Amino acid sequence: ARRRGEPPPIFTPVGLSILSAIAFYLTITPGVLGGFVDYYILRPLLGQKRFTLDDFVLGQKLGEGGFGVVFKATGVADGEQYVLKRCKDYGEAEIWTNSRLMRVCPDNIAKYQGAFYAPKEKPPKEIPNQGSIWKRAANAAKQARDKVLDGSADEDDDEELLWIVWKFEGASTLADLMEDRDFPYNVEPFLFSHKGGVAVEGEPRGLKRKRKIISTIFGQVLENISKAHATGIILRDIKPENMIFDPAAGRFLLIDLGAAADLRFGFNYQPKEFILDPRFSGPEEYIMSTQTPEAPATPVALALSPALWQLNLPDRFDSYSAGVCLLQMCLPSLRPDNNLIAFRRTLEENGESLTAWRRGLPSRVTTKGEDAEGFEVLDADDRAGWELCKSLMGKTREKRSSATGARFSRFILGKNPVVSVLDNVFKRVDEEDAEDGGLLAWLVFRSARSGTNREGGFTEAQLRQFEEEGQVDNKEDASKYLGYVVTETLAKYGVGRVARTEAPGLLKANGVRKREKEKKEREREMNGGSDGDGSAFNPFKAISEGVQRLTNKD
Repeated sequence: ARRRGEPPPIFTPVGLSILSAIAFYLTITPGVLGGFVDYYILRPLLGQKRFTLDDFVLGQKLGEGGFGVVFKATGVADGEQYVLKRCKDYGEAEIWTNSRLMRVCPDNIAKYQGAFYAPKEKPPKEIPNQGSIWKRAANAAKQARDKVLDGSADEDDDEELLWIVWKFEGASTLADLMEDRDFPYNVEPFLFSHKGGVAVEGEPRGLKRKRKIISTIFGQVLENISKAHATGIILRDIKPENMIFDPAAGRFLLIDLGAAADLRFGFNYQPKEFILDPRFSGPEEYIMSTQTPEAPATPVALALSPALWQLNLPDRFDSYSAGVCLLQMCLPSLRPDNNLIAFRRTLEENGESLTAWRRGLPSRVTTKGEDAEGFEVLDADDRAGWELCKSLMGKTREKRSSATGARFSRFILGKNPVVSVLDNVFKRVDEEDAEDGGLLAWLVFRSARSGTNREGGFTEAQLRQFEEEGQVDNKEDASKYLGYVVTETLAKYGVGRVARTEAPGLLKANGVRKREKEKKEREREMNGGSDGDGSAFNPFKAISEGVQRLTNKD
């Protein structure tokens, strides 16, 4: 180009490939580019609002946990309601996590306002400015560790403690609401205020309404978790007690974030330290391999974060906890701590198999007890809820769904639109009724289901192989290519082996179709078992012809 006097190209294929690879690396979870903007631009620009204890009038005590004591308070200047937490431990981590999430997903956590230092009870003394809240929190954490090491941790009760401030948005957590025998209907008017306060209009209390309410709640929970994961934060303490309900907005929000680890920057993360609630956490104790080195300097940690994330899949640690929460929402028997602990012990003994646990339950538990309707909720729509629980609670993190993936599951979004259309065309094509719909209808249903082995559908390779080689009249071929999923599908319904027939609903609807079938069978015999044009059976062509017949019928 230079010899001909033409300017060299600005971009070459190789250069574009390199730029694309760099752009991909900078934007995949947990997001190097977003982290750079957040840490070096937004964080210093937005800063922290300053408070003192004199700015509030403390009210009732709302609760107490391992990380601090929580009070309701009223703002002196504005009269607004606030929540104040007097931290015992992990206060620095909670400030960091709340600040980070308020910048990227403020609608998914309790509205964090700021933090300050003050004595435990009495009004604050006049003290010299010791720098930003970040610096003071870091110094306080260091002093606390030093006191533990030298045995003087309890000597000074008048020392300044860290207080964290949120807007008051509600007093009930998901755990509180589940204690009500009316759950989940007690939150229905708030969740569906835009629809007249009813989940399914015109539907009485029962399976459909209950499933809609629980799937809506869990959809919000998954959204909150996935938004935190998208910015590199692993929460490590997902449980109903840490989800506050805002009735005005009709939303569940994340609270109590002191256990969270920020893997974008390596904040509040130590490779051999684990923080978890054994009732809800997965069988592993650590969010990443214990061989992972400690976090380096911030720029280096930020640059390496996507590689470590993809190698360790730390977000799947929270997936397991979310699955336990879903089971608790559906099954009242798992809500008491003793029963939940016994449930987890059973899973530990059977290799973390939910299927084995369920098979071991007496039939009266799943059909007549307090959990009966909960199992119906999980089993509705081709066991959408049950399959979601299994995908979230796999024994190893590699086999678990991410929170983002779970948000697009059938339990949250409902039946796949393609399946809904095929249901209207082919009528009875549920798995349980596959025998009535025939092999072709069952094939269509399973193909459109999800396209994955784990969810019971076909992989692209299997479907392509069936398109090219399979013959519906050859039961050995059908068994070979459909057998990947048919065994698991039928086993769910207690069916061992069923002789399948060609779809009578499509081929025997009237006498004309019957004669057409017999004519085609004679032609097939004359052509050595193949179609008249010598080609193998093509299920996609048959589907198209079936749709045309149905749409053109008298």
